[in-house]
Amino acid sequence: MNDFFLANNDAHINQYGQEIRQFLVKDLESWAPIAEPIRIALKRNYSDESIEAAIHANKFKAIAMCSFATDVTGVQIDEMIQNDADRFIDLFKDVISVNKAFFDQEDVKKTQSKNDKTTWFDSFQSLISKGHKHQDILNYSFGAFLEYLKAAQRYERNSILSQSTTMRVAYHADKKGFSGYTKAVGKEE
Repeated sequence: MNDFFLANNDAHINQYGQEIRQFLVKDLESWAPIAEPIRIALKRNYSDESIEAAIHANKFKAIAMCSFATDVTGVQIDEMIQNDADRFIDLFKDVISVNKAFFDQEDVKKTQSKNDKTTWFDSFQSLISKGHKHQDILNYSFGAFLEYLKAAQRYERNSILSQSTTMRVAYHADKKGFSGYTKAVGKEE
């Protein structure tokens, strides 16, 4: 799925006419406990064998995840599993594909000290400081949320780099050299 698919919170219609939706930030409390064990089981390996093993190890969570992220009911999924298991596997793959941003995450390392604890509020604040609104963030797809967060972090790194370059020029340039630098930076093209 491309950036515009994520940003627009689009849904995907698969070959069977089923709608597959993206996980939303505001629903994190509902879908993350279901999807996390599957993400861990897959370990970013989406081969047929890995997918079948993840389903087998997390049967009820796989069904719940597909029910949550699609317009297919639990009863329909149960019938699908009984009558055409391959079709359920296709649906499961579609849910993973549409929500790949979640399943492609790396495991978080537990090396942070108590003083370095980062929370969801820190992530929200980072986006809010760049002009996003709290309610908008809640309605982002999880993939869009991650991409906006990465963009905000890139912007911050570039800003720091730019400021450090300016400081270096200011400390090492004579008055005439620094004036020339500031004029060049301020020049509109």
